[in-house]
Amino acid sequence: MSAEILGIHGIGQERKSQESLRESWKNAAQEGISASHENAKLRSMDVAFYAPLFRKATGRLGGAGEIFDGIPLSAGERIFLEEILEDGLIIDTGTGDVQTQVLGLTAIPSHISRFLVTVDRKFGRNAGKYLLYILRQVYRYLTDEDLASAIRQKVTESISTSTRLILGHSLGSVVLYDMILRGDLSRGNGSGYQGTSIVTFGSPLTWPTVRRMLGHGLDIQDVGCEWHNLFDPLDAVTGGAELIGPRTINVSVKNGLGDPHAAVNYLRHPAIGNLLRCTT
Repeated sequence: MSAEILGIHGIGQERKSQESLRESWKNAAQEGISASHENAKLRSMDVAFYAPLFRKATGRLGGAGEIFDGIPLSAGERIFLEEILEDGLIIDTGTGDVQTQVLGLTAIPSHISRFLVTVDRKFGRNAGKYLLYILRQVYRYLTDEDLASAIRQKVTESISTSTRLILGHSLGSVVLYDMILRGDLSRGNGSGYQGTSIVTFGSPLTWPTVRRMLGHGLDIQDVGCEWHNLFDPLDAVTGGAELIGPRTINVSVKNGLGDPHAAVNYLRHPAIGNLLRCTT
């Protein structure tokens, strides 16, 4: 399918099909466009679908809190989470000793448990568990080159000469940023990406540890085009923080208390709708 707008989804889509995910993104994007301009219509949109790669990697289906259920943290994941804690986006406010059973998670060090409870207190119930789940999948992308390469290939295969705008949600924003700096989008599948901007939302690139482990330098690099980044201050995955980098335009949005990280909630926002309307 050749589309003008290409989305790169985030984590937790293992139970969905590409068709259902595409339709949910398209419907939400149309709401965003209608909110910014009543009579405008979304012309063509596709989603690069890599979720089955995570299913194969784990050997299990699952959603947040399920796919890693019963799988203890590896030594590498512990170090990764400790460094995330030290990033300081979310300060441990001294919640005291916490039993891991409180979070319903596999055994994790008490200082990481305290951090996750702090996340709950700042962003809402179960936010810490959700953040842990997402960060573990981000860690997989950062450390499993076979998996990461396969994900990037899926995106490459979805780019066509028609593609004018690429959106990256959550882990998808990490993949998009990584591909740009690797030069994958300029090489692409022989067609190349000719867009003049990118859009990210709910991005974990706000965490210095994620950027460092990605291997393109600690600071956000110039991606060669205008970069629009949407974040909800109550979205724990972003740490409630904006992205600071060259040509980066941050927009703070309110997605409600139910699921501030959800892609469809970001896509419904008029700020994204206006960007999509300009593309279409």
